Amino acid sequence: MRIPGRHPRATERDLARLADGTLDSAKREGVERSVAASHELQSRLRDQRRAVDAVRAHTGERAPLALRFKRHALATHVRQRQRVFGLGLAGALGALVWMLAAVGGGQAALTVADAATLAARPATATVPEPPDDHATLPHLHAAGLPFPYWEDRFGWRATGVRDDNVGGRALTTVFYRRGGRRIAYTIVPGARLPTAPGAETIKRGGIVVHAVTDDRRLIVTWLRRGHTCVLSGIDVPLETLTALAVWRSHVAVPY
Repeated sequence: MRIPGRHPRATERDLARLADGTLDSAKREGVERSVAASHELQSRLRDQRRAVDAVRAHTGERAPLALRFKRHALATHVRQRQRVFGLGLAGALGALVWMLAAVGGGQAALTVADAATLAARPATATVPEPPDDHATLPHLHAAGLPFPYWEDRFGWRATGVRDDNVGGRALTTVFYRRGGRRIAYTIVPGARLPTAPGAETIKRGGIVVHAVTDDRRLIVTWLRRGHTCVLSGIDVPLETLTALAVWRSHVAVPY
Protein backbone atom coordinates (compact mmCIF):
# COMPACT_ATOMS: atom_id res chain seq x y z
CA MET A 1 0.00 0.00 0.00
CA ARG A 2 1.29 3.46 -0.86
CA ILE A 3 0.05 7.03 -0.69
CA PRO A 4 -1.88 7.77 -3.93
CA GLY A 5 0.33 9.42 -6.54
CA ARG A 6 3.53 8.67 -4.60
CA HIS A 7 6.30 6.19 -5.34
CA PRO A 8 6.69 3.48 -2.65
CA ARG A 9 10.03 4.99 -1.54
CA ALA A 10 8.42 8.43 -1.37
CA THR A 11 5.60 6.94 0.72
CA GLU A 12 8.10 5.55 3.24
CA ARG A 13 9.94 8.88 3.34
CA ASP A 14 6.67 10.76 3.99
CA LEU A 15 5.67 8.35 6.75
CA ALA A 16 9.11 8.65 8.37
CA ARG A 17 8.93 12.43 8.29
CA LEU A 18 5.35 12.45 9.57
CA ALA A 19 6.44 10.21 12.44
CA ASP A 20 9.31 12.42 13.56
CA GLY A 21 7.57 15.73 12.89
CA THR A 22 9.69 16.91 9.94
CA LEU A 23 7.13 16.49 7.15
CA ASP A 24 6.57 19.69 5.20
CA SER A 25 3.31 21.38 6.19
CA ALA A 26 2.23 21.51 2.53
CA LYS A 27 2.27 17.70 2.41
CA ARG A 28 1.08 16.91 5.92
CA GLU A 29 -2.68 17.21 5.36
CA GLY A 30 -2.66 14.96 2.28
CA VAL A 31 -0.47 12.33 3.96
CA GLU A 32 -2.60 12.32 7.11
CA ARG A 33 -5.73 11.94 4.97
CA SER A 34 -4.22 8.94 3.16
CA VAL A 35 -3.15 7.36 6.45
CA ALA A 36 -6.62 7.83 7.94
CA ALA A 37 -8.11 5.93 4.98
CA SER A 38 -5.71 2.95 5.15
CA HIS A 39 -5.26 0.46 7.98
CA GLU A 40 -1.94 -0.66 6.45
CA LEU A 41 -0.55 2.88 6.36
CA GLN A 42 -1.73 3.38 9.95
CA SER A 43 0.17 0.26 10.98
CA ARG A 44 3.32 1.37 9.19
CA LEU A 45 3.07 4.84 10.75
CA ARG A 46 2.79 3.25 14.19
CA ASP A 47 5.96 1.26 13.46
CA GLN A 48 7.73 4.45 12.44
CA ARG A 49 6.63 6.27 15.60
CA ARG A 50 7.72 3.40 17.85
CA ALA A 51 11.11 3.44 16.16
CA VAL A 52 11.38 7.24 16.52
CA ASP A 53 10.67 6.89 20.24
CA ALA A 54 13.32 4.16 20.50
CA VAL A 55 15.92 6.31 18.73
CA ARG A 56 15.14 9.37 20.82
CA ALA A 57 15.25 7.38 24.03
CA HIS A 58 18.67 6.01 23.08
CA THR A 59 20.32 9.05 21.50
CA GLY A 60 18.28 12.00 22.66
CA GLU A 61 18.02 13.38 19.13
CA ARG A 62 16.25 12.86 15.82
CA ALA A 63 17.54 10.04 13.65
CA PRO A 64 18.99 11.03 10.28
CA LEU A 65 17.03 10.20 7.13
CA ALA A 66 19.35 7.33 6.20
CA LEU A 67 18.82 5.68 9.59
CA ARG A 68 15.07 6.15 9.33
CA PHE A 69 15.11 4.10 6.10
CA LYS A 70 17.19 1.40 7.80
CA ARG A 71 14.76 1.47 10.69
CA HIS A 72 11.80 0.91 8.36
CA ALA A 73 13.60 -2.00 6.67
CA LEU A 74 14.17 -3.63 10.05
CA ALA A 75 10.56 -3.01 11.11
CA THR A 76 9.38 -4.72 7.93
CA HIS A 77 11.68 -7.66 8.61
CA VAL A 78 10.39 -7.92 12.19
CA ARG A 79 6.77 -7.98 10.99
CA GLN A 80 7.62 -10.79 8.58
CA ARG A 81 9.27 -12.80 11.35
CA GLN A 82 6.28 -12.16 13.60
CA ARG A 83 4.06 -13.80 11.00
CA VAL A 84 6.40 -16.75 10.56
CA PHE A 85 7.49 -17.39 14.13
CA GLY A 86 4.74 -15.72 16.15
CA LEU A 87 7.09 -13.29 17.89
CA GLY A 88 5.42 -10.87 20.30
CA LEU A 89 5.52 -7.10 19.92
CA ALA A 90 7.77 -6.74 22.93
CA GLY A 91 10.32 -9.04 21.36
CA ALA A 92 10.11 -7.25 18.03
CA LEU A 93 10.62 -3.83 19.59
CA GLY A 94 13.42 -5.24 21.71
CA ALA A 95 15.23 -6.34 18.57
CA LEU A 96 14.66 -2.91 17.06
CA VAL A 97 16.07 -1.09 20.07
CA TRP A 98 19.05 -3.46 20.12
CA MET A 99 19.83 -2.66 16.49
CA LEU A 100 19.52 1.09 17.06
CA ALA A 101 21.76 0.87 20.09
CA ALA A 102 24.37 -0.98 18.06
CA VAL A 103 24.22 1.64 15.33
CA GLY A 104 24.14 4.59 17.71
CA GLY A 105 26.75 3.29 20.11
CA GLY A 106 29.53 5.03 18.21
CA GLN A 107 29.90 7.77 15.65
CA ALA A 108 27.65 7.08 12.66
CA ALA A 109 29.43 6.39 9.40
CA LEU A 110 29.30 9.17 6.82
CA THR A 111 26.81 8.49 4.03
CA VAL A 112 26.03 9.91 0.60
CA ALA A 113 22.88 11.44 2.10
CA ASP A 114 24.98 13.23 4.73
CA ALA A 115 27.31 14.68 2.10
CA ALA A 116 24.41 15.76 -0.11
CA THR A 117 22.86 17.82 2.70
CA LEU A 118 25.71 20.31 2.27
CA ALA A 119 24.12 21.32 -1.04
CA ALA A 120 21.38 23.15 0.87
CA ARG A 121 23.82 25.27 2.86
CA PRO A 122 25.13 28.67 1.73
CA ALA A 123 28.56 29.30 0.28
CA THR A 124 31.02 30.94 2.67
CA ALA A 125 33.56 32.24 0.13
CA THR A 126 33.69 33.27 -3.52
CA VAL A 127 35.48 31.41 -6.30
CA PRO A 128 38.06 33.26 -8.44
CA GLU A 129 37.96 33.00 -12.22
CA PRO A 130 40.62 30.72 -13.71
CA PRO A 131 43.11 31.90 -16.33
CA ASP A 132 42.13 31.37 -19.96
CA ASP A 133 42.16 27.78 -21.21
CA HIS A 134 42.27 26.30 -17.71
CA ALA A 135 40.02 23.35 -16.97
CA THR A 136 40.13 23.72 -13.18
CA LEU A 137 39.28 26.37 -10.62
CA PRO A 138 42.35 28.08 -9.12
CA HIS A 139 43.42 27.39 -5.54
CA LEU A 140 40.56 24.96 -4.89
CA HIS A 141 41.52 21.40 -3.97
CA ALA A 142 40.17 18.62 -1.80
CA ALA A 143 42.05 15.38 -1.13
CA GLY A 144 44.61 16.65 -3.65
CA LEU A 145 41.95 16.88 -6.39
CA PRO A 146 41.06 20.11 -8.21
CA PHE A 147 37.50 21.20 -8.94
CA PRO A 148 36.53 21.53 -12.60
CA TYR A 149 35.80 24.76 -14.45
CA TRP A 150 32.56 24.13 -16.35
CA GLU A 151 31.40 27.56 -17.48
CA ASP A 152 32.91 27.75 -20.98
CA ARG A 153 31.99 24.20 -21.94
CA PHE A 154 28.72 23.60 -20.08
CA GLY A 155 27.53 27.01 -18.92
CA TRP A 156 27.75 26.18 -15.20
CA ARG A 157 29.53 29.06 -13.41
CA ALA A 158 31.25 28.44 -10.06
CA THR A 159 29.72 30.91 -7.61
CA GLY A 160 30.96 29.91 -4.17
CA VAL A 161 32.60 27.38 -1.90
CA ARG A 162 32.31 26.14 1.67
CA ASP A 163 34.26 23.81 3.94
CA ASP A 164 32.68 21.49 6.50
CA ASN A 165 33.71 18.78 8.91
CA VAL A 166 31.23 15.92 8.74
CA GLY A 167 31.79 12.60 10.44
CA GLY A 168 35.40 13.53 11.12
CA ARG A 169 36.14 14.29 7.46
CA ALA A 170 36.99 17.67 5.96
CA LEU A 171 34.58 18.16 3.04
CA THR A 172 34.84 20.92 0.44
CA THR A 173 31.79 21.89 -1.62
CA VAL A 174 31.76 24.12 -4.69
CA PHE A 175 28.47 25.59 -5.92
CA TYR A 176 27.70 26.19 -9.59
CA ARG A 177 24.82 28.09 -11.20
CA ARG A 178 23.25 28.08 -14.62
CA GLY A 179 20.15 30.21 -15.08
CA GLY A 180 18.05 29.77 -11.97
CA ARG A 181 19.43 26.36 -11.03
CA ARG A 182 22.20 25.52 -8.59
CA ILE A 183 24.24 22.36 -8.21
CA ALA A 184 26.73 21.40 -5.54
CA TYR A 185 29.92 19.37 -5.98
CA THR A 186 31.41 17.87 -2.81
CA ILE A 187 34.65 15.91 -2.65
CA VAL A 188 34.79 13.49 0.30
CA PRO A 189 38.34 12.52 1.24
CA GLY A 190 39.21 9.13 2.60
CA ALA A 191 37.55 5.76 2.22
CA ARG A 192 34.82 5.61 -0.40
CA LEU A 193 31.27 6.15 0.77
CA PRO A 194 28.89 3.19 0.46
CA THR A 195 26.56 3.40 -2.52
CA ALA A 196 23.12 4.74 -1.58
CA PRO A 197 20.43 2.03 -1.36
CA GLY A 198 18.42 1.74 -4.56
CA ALA A 199 20.88 3.79 -6.60
CA GLU A 200 20.95 3.40 -10.38
CA THR A 201 24.35 2.49 -11.85
CA ILE A 202 25.54 4.19 -15.04
CA LYS A 203 28.80 3.36 -16.83
CA ARG A 204 30.19 5.91 -19.24
CA GLY A 205 33.68 6.67 -20.49
CA GLY A 206 35.21 4.18 -18.09
CA ILE A 207 33.59 5.89 -15.08
CA VAL A 208 30.91 4.29 -12.91
CA VAL A 209 28.28 6.77 -11.70
CA HIS A 210 25.59 5.97 -9.13
CA ALA A 211 22.39 8.05 -9.15
CA VAL A 212 19.69 8.28 -6.49
CA THR A 213 16.89 10.73 -5.74
CA ASP A 214 16.12 12.04 -2.25
CA ASP A 215 12.80 13.89 -2.44
CA ARG A 216 13.39 16.33 -5.34
CA ARG A 217 17.18 16.32 -5.14
CA LEU A 218 19.00 14.14 -7.66
CA ILE A 219 22.37 12.92 -6.37
CA VAL A 220 25.13 11.32 -8.43
CA THR A 221 28.33 9.88 -7.01
CA TRP A 222 31.54 8.51 -8.52
CA LEU A 223 35.17 7.99 -7.58
CA ARG A 224 38.26 10.08 -8.30
CA ARG A 225 41.48 8.47 -7.14
CA GLY A 226 39.49 6.47 -4.61
CA HIS A 227 37.71 9.50 -3.12
CA THR A 228 33.94 9.90 -3.41
CA CYS A 229 32.57 12.83 -5.39
CA VAL A 230 28.96 13.89 -4.74
CA LEU A 231 27.15 16.11 -7.25
CA SER A 232 23.52 17.05 -6.75
CA GLY A 233 20.82 19.46 -7.84
CA ILE A 234 17.08 20.03 -7.82
CA ASP A 235 15.22 19.91 -11.14
CA VAL A 236 18.47 19.14 -12.97
CA PRO A 237 18.27 16.21 -15.44
CA LEU A 238 20.21 13.03 -14.79
CA GLU A 239 21.87 13.35 -18.20
CA THR A 240 23.23 16.78 -17.21
CA LEU A 241 24.72 15.63 -13.92
CA THR A 242 26.12 12.49 -15.52
CA ALA A 243 27.77 14.48 -18.32
CA LEU A 244 29.41 16.76 -15.74
CA ALA A 245 30.53 13.82 -13.63
CA VAL A 246 32.27 11.98 -16.47
CA TRP A 247 33.78 15.03 -18.18
CA ARG A 248 37.51 15.23 -17.59
CA SER A 249 40.77 16.56 -18.87
CA HIS A 250 43.26 13.76 -18.37
CA VAL A 251 45.97 16.22 -17.37
CA ALA A 252 44.17 19.02 -15.56
CA VAL A 253 41.36 17.04 -13.90
CA PRO A 254 42.91 13.68 -12.95
CA TYR A 255 40.62 10.81 -12.00
